[in-house]
Amino acid sequence: MNLNPEFERQLILECSQARLVGAPVVLGAVFTLTYFLDDYRLGNITAQAALTLFMLITLLWGTRQSLDSIVEEYRDRTWDTQRLSALGPWQMTWGKLLGSTSMAWYCAGICLLVHALATDNPAALPLLFFYAIGTALLVQSTGLLLGLLAVQRGQLKTGSILILVLVGFIVFMPSLSDLTDTANYLSGNFQSNSWYSLTVNSQTLHQISLFFALFWCVMGSYRLVAQDLGLRNLPWAWLGFTLFLIVYLGGFIPSSSYSFSLAAFAVCSVLTYVGVIVERHEPMRIKRLLDYYRQANWRRVGEELPLSALSFALSLPFAIFLSFQEQRFAWLDISLHAYPLAIALLVLRDCAIYLFFCYGKNPQRAFSLSLLSAALLYGILPGLFAAIGMTGVSALFFPLWADTAFSALACAALQCALILSLLLQRWRQNI
Repeated sequence: MNLNPEFERQLILECSQARLVGAPVVLGAVFTLTYFLDDYRLGNITAQAALTLFMLITLLWGTRQSLDSIVEEYRDRTWDTQRLSALGPWQMTWGKLLGSTSMAWYCAGICLLVHALATDNPAALPLLFFYAIGTALLVQSTGLLLGLLAVQRGQLKTGSILILVLVGFIVFMPSLSDLTDTANYLSGNFQSNSWYSLTVNSQTLHQISLFFALFWCVMGSYRLVAQDLGLRNLPWAWLGFTLFLIVYLGGFIPSSSYSFSLAAFAVCSVLTYVGVIVERHEPMRIKRLLDYYRQANWRRVGEELPLSALSFALSLPFAIFLSFQEQRFAWLDISLHAYPLAIALLVLRDCAIYLFFCYGKNPQRAFSLSLLSAALLYGILPGLFAAIGMTGVSALFFPLWADTAFSALACAALQCALILSLLLQRWRQNI
């Protein structure tokens, strides 16, 4: 039997003889203690302890392992050697994801076995295992995805990423702790949800959502590995992910063209920000894109097209449609208005500001400088002028303060033109 070489390499690195022997001994000591606490039997305390250990091992240790599986390659400068191998991106992705976490799954498997022996509700085990394993795989694949994004940004220290993972773990811990309550897996505890005009059992919806979340995480890792291996691909995965989110989230809102377009506009705008943050920004990439455009080489144009540009282009039809609807609204005592086209231009302005700093001398500070600029443009400057009664000037900085859609659009377009001209000058200095 021929194993994936990357998976085999990770197994050799992780599963040493000492670990394979030591882990069951440590877990055996823990479960011996819970056996005594359960009055010399495998009871509820043992079952709860086994499932809690499963979550801690897979979600914390496993995530750390999947994250380090790629970051350590860069830190130890062995990634370039792997890039010269004949392995494809898919072999690399699942080999690192499952191989680096193999020891964690070895210990987690022991915990699940003890839980199965100790639980008083064996009928709920299949569903419990599905959620527990599916959630753990999702978090671990997210760790691998974050690791790939970190190395693309030149970040080889995993401390800040692990803090992010820990914060997420603490935030989601209350919902994850429901896994330990087997009563939640009784069929009568699941209600029905409405998705478009369909009535869907919430249990089925949770399972499908978990499956798709895991699929897109693995797909994201696959595309990033392919990008690191120098393979050119059209952005089909990003386009599919965007359309999936629009269709999926659109099913949970009232069924009308306005609300669906509003959800689609929000999804595309958020993904525009996500795309511009996670991608590498090399000035020569834009030059290649323009050269391919002049040559009418549309496949190469598609391959070089930034993901953020694709999401922004998708948001424009929805912004135009929403702008011609009558259901306009305002919030905060009608001081702020929702002008879709002006918001789209603000998204473009924010992305241009980020790129402006990326093309500067300290691109690693682009994100923090962009956040500082956003605080100035969205809060401090318009708030300052509004406080002294100069609302018209505050709308110049934050167009959603304007009383009319045309004024908001004019102010947003003015800002965009200014930032884009500065960005163009800086880009020309870098090529």
